[in-house]
Amino acid sequence: MTQEDVEKRHRILRSLREQLEHHPAIMSAWGSPDGQYAELEADVDPAQFGRGGESASLRVTWQPNPHLPPKTSLDDRRRTSLTSNFKILYSESSGFDCGVHLEPNPHVDGHLHYQERASPTDEYDYDEVSLAATAPAGVLWEALEIIADRLRQT
Repeated sequence: MTQEDVEKRHRILRSLREQLEHHPAIMSAWGSPDGQYAELEADVDPAQFGRGGESASLRVTWQPNPHLPPKTSLDDRRRTSLTSNFKILYSESSGFDCGVHLEPNPHVDGHLHYQERASPTDEYDYDEVSLAATAPAGVLWEALEIIADRLRQT
């Protein structure tokens, strides 16, 4: 990753942290490492999603200019026009986790998907999702809505 990519990732994640601070389910959000964010973490109130767990967290990563593995290309991005990779992962203290990811994954058709598992020892279930947003803040809000909808169904 070039220094320019590192700086761009930090700027994007810093703006996403500010967005998270406005979400009603987010109790606190922070980036790490300080001054050069590689990821965001947040404490989440699971009751805001109709969940009964003790505690929950959110982890967000963003790669503005990802290197795609051999035999993959931006044509594999189906259901979105984004060129960045990201993960928006919700986890509960019970071990349940789910999230929206845009990254190469041999288990799904196209790079954009929703994944969910009941516990760390279970296999993930994968579903296709689509995103209309093209800017990081819009992607975050849209992904959080997808996660919220799924959490209310489980």
